[in-house]
Amino acid sequence: MPLLQVTDLHVSYGAIKAVQGISFYLNEGEVVTLLGANGAGKSTTMNTIIGIVKASQGKIEFDGQDITGMPSHQIIKRGIALSPEGRQVFPRMSVTENLKMGAYTAKDSKVVVKGIQQAFDLFPILKERQNQLAGTLSGGEQQMLAVARALMTDPKLLILDEPSLGLAPIIVKDIFALITKISQMGITVLLVEQNARMALGVSDRGYVLETGKIVIEGRSDDLLVNPEVRNAYLGG
Repeated sequence: MPLLQVTDLHVSYGAIKAVQGISFYLNEGEVVTLLGANGAGKSTTMNTIIGIVKASQGKIEFDGQDITGMPSHQIIKRGIALSPEGRQVFPRMSVTENLKMGAYTAKDSKVVVKGIQQAFDLFPILKERQNQLAGTLSGGEQQMLAVARALMTDPKLLILDEPSLGLAPIIVKDIFALITKISQMGITVLLVEQNARMALGVSDRGYVLETGKIVIEGRSDDLLVNPEVRNAYLGG
């Protein structure tokens, strides 16, 4: 049984149909990428999975349980974490304080200590900057902090929404190497990304979203050589 199963998902904002009946799944341990241009419905899909946006129709199942319409804090407790588009760190808090915010659902202080230690092991630069205000970090460091903060709840599924957005190419390389590392830790990853070549390079499978519908799906290797995907997302 898949870890995440999304079935016939519809999401509307008033008269605008942002997501129109999409179905997809993630098996445990996979990295799956969701590709699409701006406005395709990628972020809406992520926000619906995590409970920020309500589905108008369809079903979302996680780890064998129906989580459709469940409040976000309960979904997070069940093992899904989101690193949002635009990083959204707390600029006036230190790196360590931001990490602690990621573990706000944890009852046990040992979990928080372990999470911070794991963050510093994964991102040594954050250890160096632990007392620095998050707003003074570089874009790449803020992205690392956003991912580390999402990992503080020790999730089974990590959703990464546009992790390479606005970053220099050399930093983008580091971020994608990190995604592979996170996957090797046994965490399933759903990657939403406009950088199709890099995303397909680190993922097992992919789905292409256009105006709220899945138009192509397949193994990442196949999508990299698919003429439609190449023309639309890989510059021919």
